[in-house]
Amino acid sequence: MNALNTKSGESLDSVYSLWRDYKLNKNIEERNRLVEHYAGLVKCIAFKIAGHYQYFSYMDDIINEGIIALLDAVEKFDFSKNVKFETFASIKIRGAIIDFIRKQDCFPRRLKKMAKTIALACEKLGQSLGREPNDNEIADYLGVSLEEYDKMASQACSLSMLSFEEIVYEKDVDSFAMGESPPNSRPEKVIAEKELRRAVADGIDKLDIKEKTVISLYYKEHLKIKEISRIMDVSESRVSQIHSKALQQLKKILQAYINM
Repeated sequence: MNALNTKSGESLDSVYSLWRDYKLNKNIEERNRLVEHYAGLVKCIAFKIAGHYQYFSYMDDIINEGIIALLDAVEKFDFSKNVKFETFASIKIRGAIIDFIRKQDCFPRRLKKMAKTIALACEKLGQSLGREPNDNEIADYLGVSLEEYDKMASQACSLSMLSFEEIVYEKDVDSFAMGESPPNSRPEKVIAEKELRRAVADGIDKLDIKEKTVISLYYKEHLKIKEISRIMDVSESRVSQIHSKALQQLKKILQAYINM
């Protein structure tokens, strides 16, 4: 029973009974009640990956893809095993949403070009300065105001976030982000996940204090960009910028690990 969590004010016993009855009877009405009970998980994941960016104009379609994955998770979940349903379902939902975004090519060419321009500017300035350039230097290099650069960096962060999710998803080590491995995982997969977690942890240690704070609040505490901006007393665009920079560094670490 400890593999189930309750939401929407329902008791643990009632949710357990619902799971038990559905697994025994395969009643569609009971299945739909389970899906309704966990629907908030789909919305949470969808908005986490894509929701606070204006480029996903078809959020309803994204959520529908997540619901389909949730249905599949409900049908395949074995609640007798010591694995939380939320953990099991989240992997399927995240994978379905990322696949959908890939197929739809949600990001406009303008945004992709902007992200590439910023990355190239940071790389060239870093080579000439011998250090990471600051915001003013990047803005000057691009010939835009600091305010305009903040907006550009905030928008480009959406690409960094999705590509980070894609790297983890493609590697099939989704559980590393949750710090746990399913009990029936193959030994070699468990070892790979532990090594990847160690690589990411080492990468986070190399981030500066602001980047560590944003990564911790976003991925560990599950706070939204708006909430983090209030805590850090900076603009939302600045939080997105810090987030993007941190993810770019962590992506390099993950890619280096995967290509070893």
